[in-house]
Amino acid sequence: MSNFARHDDKANKGSDALVAGPWSPLRVRVYRALWIAALVSNVGTFMHIAAAGWAMTSLTDSPTLVGLVQTSWAVPGFLLALHSGAFADIIDRRNLITITQIAALLIAAALAVLVWADQLSVNSLLAGTFLESVALTLAAPAFMALTPQLVDAKILPQALGLDSVSRNIAQTVGPALAGVLIATFDPGAVFMLNAVSYVGIVIVVRRYRPAVTHAKRPTGVNRAIYEGLVHVAKSKSLRNIAVRLTLVMTGSAALMAMIPVVAKSSLGVSASGFGVMSGALGVGAVLAVWGLPALLSRLSIETVALWSALVWSGGTVIFANTNSLSVAVAALLVCGASGMGMMYVLFSSFMLQLPNLLRGRGSSLAMLMVWLGASVGAVGWGLASSAYGVGAALTATAAVNVAIAIVSRVALRVNG
Repeated sequence: MSNFARHDDKANKGSDALVAGPWSPLRVRVYRALWIAALVSNVGTFMHIAAAGWAMTSLTDSPTLVGLVQTSWAVPGFLLALHSGAFADIIDRRNLITITQIAALLIAAALAVLVWADQLSVNSLLAGTFLESVALTLAAPAFMALTPQLVDAKILPQALGLDSVSRNIAQTVGPALAGVLIATFDPGAVFMLNAVSYVGIVIVVRRYRPAVTHAKRPTGVNRAIYEGLVHVAKSKSLRNIAVRLTLVMTGSAALMAMIPVVAKSSLGVSASGFGVMSGALGVGAVLAVWGLPALLSRLSIETVALWSALVWSGGTVIFANTNSLSVAVAALLVCGASGMGMMYVLFSSFMLQLPNLLRGRGSSLAMLMVWLGASVGAVGWGLASSAYGVGAALTATAAVNVAIAIVSRVALRVNG
């Protein structure tokens, strides 16, 4: 078994040899291998999330408890984001990624065993989902900080775009595949397949041998966290983006959390139909990734963000008030594309404004703000759904999202 090295590819011998198209980073062998492995793992992760939501609807009829599946997935990002960013800049990233992927594998396999033994409960499902998220939260900043080490700075934006493509392809394929497996077998099969999906990442990361670097690493977790926070706090643009990430996620979290409830109670679809509905978000997001660069070349970041919010809210209102599966899928396609528009312009701007030495900690702070919004939003909109109905809550979240976009355009502007 040969080792990967950063400059072991002809495509890596000079950045000028690379055509700066959307696929350019895939010419770098190590990045290509890790991207493929991560794509497989991301598919497994979205399969897991979809299966956990569906399994919860089989254990309880409470919209609040169903919403807690998303909360249990989101809370670790809030609790551990800053520490995971510090770990990514302190600990050898290969070791950190390896340990966390093995842990995630074991947790997913344990959930599969519980399903097959007919011992899965509300508590064990929430606990397993929480622990799975803990493992992946600890790994996320290490992955994000690793990307600039693998590709030339000139094609870093394309690499970030491909990372989004991977996640959104997985969001498309994962839930649909989960629906098929649940209908054919049970959620346990999904959890076990997710466990297997981590093997590729472990193999690729262990084969990678980074170039020797003499960059000084932080000597303490708290000091590392402090340095990252101070840097973001001193930058008005980074600070505004961080706040907006939280607001956008808070306003839009209801849609993903309530898809299982709408699928089962309002539309009466099977597990396969639920998978198609969830996958529609990913299809829309992938399409948006390819269209957004051209759109941003003509329009400002603020204009794209505002129109994305308006379109997302319109799609959400349609989804909340339809009894047709085809209309619901079309609305979710629109929501997936516009939701990507809202997040892409913010997150890509944030990452590109971070210096390399602080990218692990800075990206973890962005992740913290995203998970904070997702956690608060999932709980709040879940309670609103229980009190006023799913349709009313989704209509309200559409209105809130528009208000957030308008206020942010004035008070929290983004540079670039």
